[in-house]
Amino acid sequence: MWMFTNSKGKSAERCEEACDALERSARTPGGERIADLRTLLEEVPEGLAQHVRTCEACRLFAEELVQVRALFAERGAKPEPGPYFLARVMNSIADREMRLEKRAQIWAAVPRLAYRLTVLASLVLLAAGSWAYRLQTPKSANTSLSAQSGEGLVDAGSLQDDLLVSAADR
Repeated sequence: MWMFTNSKGKSAERCEEACDALERSARTPGGERIADLRTLLEEVPEGLAQHVRTCEACRLFAEELVQVRALFAERGAKPEPGPYFLARVMNSIADREMRLEKRAQIWAAVPRLAYRLTVLASLVLLAAGSWAYRLQTPKSANTSLSAQSGEGLVDAGSLQDDLLVSAADR
């Protein structure tokens, strides 16, 4: 509570009583309509209102009470967001949009990568098939040549002629 010092020698109890009455009248349901000092003084008993008019400390208290009530009345009863509320909300929205866009870009890249992957897989299969065909070609050619040379259908060189000639001489 206020520390009351009266230059006129009035008691501090009377000042406390007047200030308490002023606070109570400002808190009542009709206290919202208090816009000036005159309206506030109408809400307290006449003896205390007279004391507030004559006592400088009580009048200063009443004026400050009216000013504070006016400040709270301007703000209204609705809650207000903090100073960085809008920035936080906008950052949250931007982050969410960026995550969704990143996901969309990843799935948009899949068809492009799938095309490249099929081309690469086709080339690898073609190369592997030709390599496997080359490995099998000499073996099958050797086996058919050796089968034909065993029957005497293929000329294997002068060595075979010598064998035939020597077999006829006998």
